[in-house]
Parts: sequence; structure tokens; C-alpha cells
Amino acid sequence: MPAPRAQVLFASADAAERARADATLATSGCRVLSATDGPAALRLARTRLPDLALLDLQLPGLDGLEVCKQLRRDPATLQMPVFILSVRNNPTERLLALELGADEFLPLPFDPRELALRVRNMIDRTRPATEPPAQLHVGELIVNLSAHEVSVAGRQLRLSPTEFKLLTTLLDHQGHVQTRAALLRQVWATATLATDRTVDTHIRRLRAKLGRLRPWIHTVRNTGYCLKPE
Repeated sequence: MPAPRAQVLFASADAAERARADATLATSGCRVLSATDGPAALRLARTRLPDLALLDLQLPGLDGLEVCKQLRRDPATLQMPVFILSVRNNPTERLLALELGADEFLPLPFDPRELALRVRNMIDRTRPATEPPAQLHVGELIVNLSAHEVSVAGRQLRLSPTEFKLLTTLLDHQGHVQTRAALLRQVWATATLATDRTVDTHIRRLRAKLGRLRPWIHTVRNTGYCLKPE
């Protein structure tokens, strides 16, 4: 049986951008849900639960950052990948988007082939697998690789897709230092705007969510990070 078509939410007040997104993503097997403002984007995300959301930073009603923030607060949409799109390549806005939980920050107008590739790669990485759940058990930490769920001592953690990927990457190399450059290649493989500061921001957020296990992630000065269960 073929896999169901991926659903992608594209939210923009620009009709031409919506039309381009619909044509671009249809060629990669995606069905596009369109929204013209922030409240409509939030409503569609919560009711239709798309595989990925593309949000224009300049959405009327609620801007893309506010929609992203609300999606990350809602358990039903917490793990939905979110891309912020903007006509301005502003480092402050880019960093804020990542701090609020966005997985990527992309420039507008978008390159159709690049957008299709980034969307497809993210969906392929985050869609639940069809095989029985595979789990990693490290002390009090349990990672369900198929369901993208993480718990510590029975307490479920609310990780974004990027935070989940970062944690599993560190677990795959536990006890070994991962440079920021290596983490960028493994976690942000298609994010050309990601920087060392992107890594540091997500490490800080991941540590906060790990709670009493936060000391497991060690900072190696001027190099990167190392996960060492204690």
C-alpha cells in the first residue's frame, strides 16, 4: 500500500507565493493546505495536523513567530516541523525563530527546488516509521525512535523535531565529543542559514527540557558538546 500523501501547511498573505508553493510542493507528492493569516494558520495546524508548517514571518493577525510559539505550546502540534519564511534575512529574527522552536528559517522568495527538497527531507526524517517501535534506554532516559517520544523517569518530554534529532545524534555518539560543525552537518544538513549559535541555542533548550539529566550534556570549550550519562 503506498504511503499517504504528506500534508503541508503554507501560510502567507501573498497569493502569488501561495500559488508557487502549491505548484512546487505538489510535484514532490505533497498536498498543500493554504492559509492567508495567522489565526487561520493556527486553526488549520490544530485541526488538520499537517506533516509540516511553512509560515511567513509577516502573516497578518498573528505573525509567523507567534504562530510558531503557540504551536510549540500545544501538545497536539508540539512535534510538527515548522519553517519560518521571510523576505528579510535578519540575524536577530532568525535567532528568535530558532529559539521559539522553528526548525528552519528560509528566505523569500524561495527557490522551488530547494524548498521541495528541504520539505521532503524534513518530512522523511520526522514521519513515524511503520515498523514496531525501537527504543533506546539510557538510565532514566527512554527514547522511542519510531514515535519520536522521549521520557525521563516516566515523565514525557516535549521536544521539537530538531531537539529530538539533536538528542538522538548525541546519544549515537555518547562519550565522544561532537564539534559544532559535525552537529550542523548531522542535525541541520539542509539548513544553510544555521550557525554555531544555532547549535548553542538548541543545546540550551534541550538541557532545560532534560531537567535533572541536563548535566549529561557537557560543553567542551571552543569545540562542541559531549553526552556522558552520569
